[in-house]
Amino acid sequence: MVIRKLFPKTYNFLVYLINGSRKIFTPYSIYITDSLGGSFKTYLSDPVNINRETELKRGLDAESERTINTVLERIKFYPDEKHRKKVSKSQPVAGGLLPVETAVMKKQIENSLSGDRKKYKRIFRHLDESVFYFYHGLHFLPENVLNYLKNKDLIDIGAHSGDSAIALRKFGFRKTYSVEMSLKSIDQYKKNMAQLKISDNSFELINVCVADADNKEPAKFADTGSTGLSLLRNRGKYDWITVEQKTLDTIASEYRISPGLIKADIEGMSFDFVKGAVGTMKTHRPVLAVAIYHNPHELFEVKPFLEKALDNYTFLIRKLSAGIENNLCHSDIFLIGFPDEAAV
Repeated sequence: MVIRKLFPKTYNFLVYLINGSRKIFTPYSIYITDSLGGSFKTYLSDPVNINRETELKRGLDAESERTINTVLERIKFYPDEKHRKKVSKSQPVAGGLLPVETAVMKKQIENSLSGDRKKYKRIFRHLDESVFYFYHGLHFLPENVLNYLKNKDLIDIGAHSGDSAIALRKFGFRKTYSVEMSLKSIDQYKKNMAQLKISDNSFELINVCVADADNKEPAKFADTGSTGLSLLRNRGKYDWITVEQKTLDTIASEYRISPGLIKADIEGMSFDFVKGAVGTMKTHRPVLAVAIYHNPHELFEVKPFLEKALDNYTFLIRKLSAGIENNLCHSDIFLIGFPDEAAV
């Protein structure tokens, strides 16, 4: 597109206005698309998966169970993708409101973020509450577990433009290893760090795709540079790039990383990531913060897999956003895990 190339700022502003007007004048869809690894409704209707809900809930606390129940209630009302059905804004939210979605909580989050909005207004157009308020779930962890993180490394998988690396600096990590497959995002990450005068020695950028096994063919994808970039949604008129695929175990070994926290939000690929990270998790026993809402394999299979692979871990499931609009009915559902010795 000529306008986009010649006048990128003008183009982005026009896109922003158009998207804003759509929110105001059109009903919104509560459908979570099937383009990131499969339909939730189809998955749950398969007899093979009849015990998935029980396995997911096993050993979880009451708030985790409530979150799961609410998500499952909402999934029942998702229209089939082929119909592209819209849902009125006046229609009651299926499953009722979770505590994080109440007006009181929304106001509390907004007030808390006001300072950061001013601080980062020249860098981030939008501050994600899952990052700058809930800190990918660290918000819910006891002080002893937070102390467990200090002077250890952070592995940030799906680093995008550095928002997580910036927000999580307050927890005292020794070094941040940011894994990102988009070259456009990496370029913006570097600019953001430079603008904030964050030392190059405090972070390392690793341009790879995290995979479930090594020796895979390099991944080829359209580099949109967006937060929603995914190998499972690979299309568009953008620069196509090829990036090497590696397991986290290989990455951690090559860079000699000793993680205290592994955060992963990689648009539907979390189950692949954990399959290739068990060795690192067993050796270093880090705190885990993993997005599990993009597809049913993430939501239902990541936690039971980790539960079998790791001894003496406590797991929580939390929704890390207050919003219920557009396609955010069950967005920002995270699995948070920590080794029991960290809480002592």
